[in-house]
Amino acid sequence: MSESTPAIPDPPKNLVIIGAGPAGLTAAYELSKHNITGTILEANSVVGGIARTVVREGYRFDLGGHRFFTKVKEIDLLWDEMLGEPMLIRPRTTRILYDGKFYDYPLKPWNALRNMGVVKAVACVLSYFKARLFPIRNPKNFEEWVTNQFGKKLFNMFFKSYTEKVWGCPCSEIGADWAAQRIKGLSLGKAVWGALFGTNKKGGKIIKTLIDEFKYPRQGPGQLWEACAKTVVQKQWKLNMQTRAGAIQWRDGRVVSVETRSVDGRTTMIDCDHLMSTMPLRELLHALDPTPPRRDTRRSFGAGLPGFPDRGACRR
Repeated sequence: MSESTPAIPDPPKNLVIIGAGPAGLTAAYELSKHNITGTILEANSVVGGIARTVVREGYRFDLGGHRFFTKVKEIDLLWDEMLGEPMLIRPRTTRILYDGKFYDYPLKPWNALRNMGVVKAVACVLSYFKARLFPIRNPKNFEEWVTNQFGKKLFNMFFKSYTEKVWGCPCSEIGADWAAQRIKGLSLGKAVWGALFGTNKKGGKIIKTLIDEFKYPRQGPGQLWEACAKTVVQKQWKLNMQTRAGAIQWRDGRVVSVETRSVDGRTTMIDCDHLMSTMPLRELLHALDPTPPRRDTRRSFGAGLPGFPDRGACRR
């Protein structure tokens, strides 16, 4: 959205946003431009979600690396606007620790060859060519999709353990479409080509996975969301920290109220005519009261939602 975005018709009277991460805060920031205010519920004591920066004994620590890169100029300008100062431009340095050795990522052939040794490197290349000659038809999960792009050996070396540690799921339970989005446009062949010929483009388009520099707030990614939170509060938004969303009451396919639970155990109800949730979809479905029927979930809550998941289902 921009300053030229048309005014929102019939603005909500009671708006609740669950989560003060990037999505929730950006939504509040844009809505404030239309003189729309509401309440943001954040379970943590720090804004930013998984992109927050934690302060401990005077030092700032990122909760995971979050680089800022976009091909959309409007988003680029929005980041600087919300931060209130230009971001730093920093070269990318990423390494994977495997078997006691650091591998550059994106792949650099000589670094990989030196760490693996000739025998293992040749085995990985042969595994890649095998995957290209005999690909898995219609890959259904992350493991099959990455194997097609990099070969089985490189999948087991670099992708399997990292992905399962981060997302808490076997790679066979993560969708292939998710893998295609996360590693869009990249394969072993393209990575080697980029390393040898100094390009990270294909057909004039930048391959996001191969970017060699990125934007970064001076005090870490959390600085952006701290600045954004300060702005929306100045615009009369209520930001309730350490406050969880409990039961979400809905009637006739619309949310009517949200139960809040503060850190000291107190509960209150907030009536609302509009709700924006950035909490995990699985948790949102479990919070709905009454529980949505499996068969009616898609019709009542929008196309694309799966049926109500089992409690043992994998988180993604």
